[in-house]
Amino acid sequence: MTQIVAIMLVKNEDIYVEQAIRNISAFCVRIIVCDNYSNDQTWPIAQRLAQEFRHIELRQVETVAQSQNAIEPFAGTATWVFGVDGDEIYDPVGLATFRSKILAGMFDRDFVIFGNVLNCTALDIVKKTAWGYQAPPCRSMTKLYNFAAIESWTGCTERLHGGTIIFKPGYHHLLRRMYHEEHAWEASEYRCLHTVFLKRSSAQNTLAVKTRLNPESIRYYQGSRNLFYRGAKYLRAFLHMLFHRDYKYEKYHRGPQSSKDVAAFFQDK
Repeated sequence: MTQIVAIMLVKNEDIYVEQAIRNISAFCVRIIVCDNYSNDQTWPIAQRLAQEFRHIELRQVETVAQSQNAIEPFAGTATWVFGVDGDEIYDPVGLATFRSKILAGMFDRDFVIFGNVLNCTALDIVKKTAWGYQAPPCRSMTKLYNFAAIESWTGCTERLHGGTIIFKPGYHHLLRRMYHEEHAWEASEYRCLHTVFLKRSSAQNTLAVKTRLNPESIRYYQGSRNLFYRGAKYLRAFLHMLFHRDYKYEKYHRGPQSSKDVAAFFQDK
């Protein structure tokens, strides 16, 4: 029987992580939250939600690569693995319809499905309005993979990133469903508010830059034992973010900016 399992990798996401988890709670039979030792309120929030939702499983990981360990056993099973970050808020109303389509087998021949995204530059939860850049033309960062299509997926730098995939006969990595290109934002059941350009942690300083480094990027920059080169790497990354030359701006800051009614995303507010 087909199931949907979420794998969340979080670090310092205490502003939106609760909404992110609540909005996928009915979509998934299991939610695995891997916390990379947050130093804000992310971990206490996840612990509280795990008491409310019994299908939440909590793990603390020292390296982001360990997040892949939680989902490797699902390879070859009738499981869709849903990668969600703490800055990704999905439409729970749409997901209910989308879940029915998945369980009915409508996407069984696909390996991965990409959904509609609004990369937010502003979000007013009271007025239920968001502003930002859409995918398309931006790149979609949604991650929903059909693990029934593979024999194994190992060696990832973090969950669902890189590594070696061994496919079952008849499947390959080009079986990508561009759902965001098939459906407009208003008509899509599979859509996400990506708060990439907003403050996501109470411990985050946003005076200088809007984006921030991911846990894997931080590990990379800390990898040098030479303090001079380590400092130079951090400075280079900071300047790229300051002048909007980092990869997040390149991928998620394209096309015209638009405003959207996001009432469906915040029905509990």
